[in-house]
Amino acid sequence: MAAALLALLAFVHLSEVSAQPAAATVSSLRGEAVALSRDGVVRGLSQGAEVYAAERIQTRRDSAITLEFADGSVFDLGADATMRVDRFSYRRSAEEDSIGASVLRGVFRFVSGLIARARPRSMQVQLSVATIGIRGTQVTGEVGPDSATVILLEPQEPGAATAIEVSNAFGSVVVDQPGWGTEIPDANSPPSPPRRMGLQTIQNLTRTIQQIQRIRPPQPRLR
Repeated sequence: MAAALLALLAFVHLSEVSAQPAAATVSSLRGEAVALSRDGVVRGLSQGAEVYAAERIQTRRDSAITLEFADGSVFDLGADATMRVDRFSYRRSAEEDSIGASVLRGVFRFVSGLIARARPRSMQVQLSVATIGIRGTQVTGEVGPDSATVILLEPQEPGAATAIEVSNAFGSVVVDQPGWGTEIPDANSPPSPPRRMGLQTIQNLTRTIQQIQRIRPPQPRLR
């Protein structure tokens, strides 16, 4: 009976999400990852699977996933990471297009796409203890239950302007130099003043992500 009920819930969930456009596609997957609906329905993900707004993505141990959005935005998650796609609207108008995500746990990396290029304020990434306002193109970091580290990386397009604003209720900082970052040590502290992050720190953060980048199939360039 329980198995039949779970199967019915999964069918209803898939019927509901299929009625709305997908927010992103799994372009690469190493190991295992699942998507959880707001109703608690769990479905396994595979390369090519679609992901919808309001779904929560979780990677398992020794796993990593890459999500590619229709505007070219890319999110990488390392092992034991959790992310929720809060909203995604694209190809309506510059004022209406928007992308929002919450990284709730684990190592992440994201590259902003066409929505943020046209209107940076239209993209926002929420962390457990802060919010990242997008002015740049490539960011990495790690999120814990009550802390976070955020690092600005070199833009994918050499020479492109890049910066992020990291803020919470206690303060705000702007990081505008690649390789520099900020830390939020707990839920009651502001982001630290920007500082240069060591290469080893960045490599330790992105080790699992770098592994999945090596197996990612080539993607067409957006114009």
